[in-house]
Amino acid sequence: MAAKRGTATTGGAGEAVTAALQAYADRGVFRGFRAVPAARGCVEYEFVWLLGRTMRATFDTARGVLAFPALFPGVEPRSPMARALDALVHTRTDRGQPAHKRVDARRARLSSAVSKGDWSLTVHVRGANHDYAVQRALNLVNELFLILHESYPEYLIERFGLSPE
Repeated sequence: MAAKRGTATTGGAGEAVTAALQAYADRGVFRGFRAVPAARGCVEYEFVWLLGRTMRATFDTARGVLAFPALFPGVEPRSPMARALDALVHTRTDRGQPAHKRVDARRARLSSAVSKGDWSLTVHVRGANHDYAVQRALNLVNELFLILHESYPEYLIERFGLSPE
């Protein structure tokens, strides 16, 4: 699937997030990138990335929120896996983190939650830090998948069809 230019025309913030994500598609990190305007100034994104699966993200232009809803489906709220994922998200704002991993809370704020059995990641963009927020969010999503590879491979096998070998 070739990268396809996003068609989102929601204005400044939406265009900034779309352009930042499109840059990843242009570099070949994503395949099949799509950006579609949605209700109330939101933009919905779809792209093929980790494990060759279609990922979804949304950006609420009014609230400045980039979300990866149902990033990990079928997660029990208080399970060790949910706690490990939440802990990683929480530690990304610690000043003790290396600069390349840390998320500056003045530029973006992270949160995660399990709702209806799906674990989601949310990034609240502060000010005009859209490129920064997208880059940090994608780095974090990649790291979350690495944690699952290392500590919860059975989850990836069951939910994402990862080969057990």
